[in-house]
Amino acid sequence: MTMEALYAENWPIVCGYLRSLGAGPTQAEDLASETFLRAIQKIDAYDGSCKPSTWLCTIAKNLYFSDCRRRKRLAPLEEGVAADDGLEARFLDRDQARRILELARDLGELPRQVFFMRVRGLSFRQIGDALGRTENWARVTFFRAKARILERLEETP
Repeated sequence: MTMEALYAENWPIVCGYLRSLGAGPTQAEDLASETFLRAIQKIDAYDGSCKPSTWLCTIAKNLYFSDCRRRKRLAPLEEGVAADDGLEARFLDRDQARRILELARDLGELPRQVFFMRVRGLSFRQIGDALGRTENWARVTFFRAKARILERLEETP
């Protein structure tokens, strides 16, 4: 497989995976570019024991967490939020989103990754490829994770 083909086939998977980890669109593209640069530099380290997408997503994950640590060290103190007319409605939406995120954190690592990758718009095939599993495994894992989150949401007031 040529580098161009590797890039074309895996770019959406790597970007989607980074987005599922929490990267914004620009950060995901920057880190995906860095991922492919590192992959070219370290191509000799790839032993073929896993799919190229799995290897690339591992590189991307390590770059993402390094970037998060760097950003945390450099982050300025956050300013207070200015009040506006729609703040109350946005707070309710944020509160619900925060609750879903909290419940998703309680899932195991793989179900949590599958859940966030799917929410970010990756297909089940892309998720399976990125995690070295089958499309059907990704589909079943997502629906079980979603069911657990919905079940827990109904339990809490």
